[in-house]
Amino acid sequence: IMEVILEKKMSLSRLAEPVKIYPQLLQNVRVADKKTARENPEVIKAVDNVADEGRILVCESGTEPVIRVMVEAATDELCAKYVAQVVDVMKAEGLAVEA
Repeated sequence: IMEVILEKKMSLSRLAEPVKIYPQLLQNVRVADKKTARENPEVIKAVDNVADEGRILVCESGTEPVIRVMVEAATDELCAKYVAQVVDVMKAEGLAVEA
């Protein structure tokens, strides 16, 4: 970072001005099979629907039977809406299990 600051002759705050920080929400969903849940066509479709208005990350936990659904969007309300949409699809497809 220091090399860029010196090369551009700009402060870090000025270099970071274009970066927008959005609200984010993370929800863990306990599942019977992580790969099956992540690769389910309906889950993939729900994830693709979010991509138009925000950023979404759906990944497997490395240590527990959990799929992590994280959304970044313009508002907290949009984050909650999109996380709920994906989680609801997982539940409707019978992928989520109760702890």
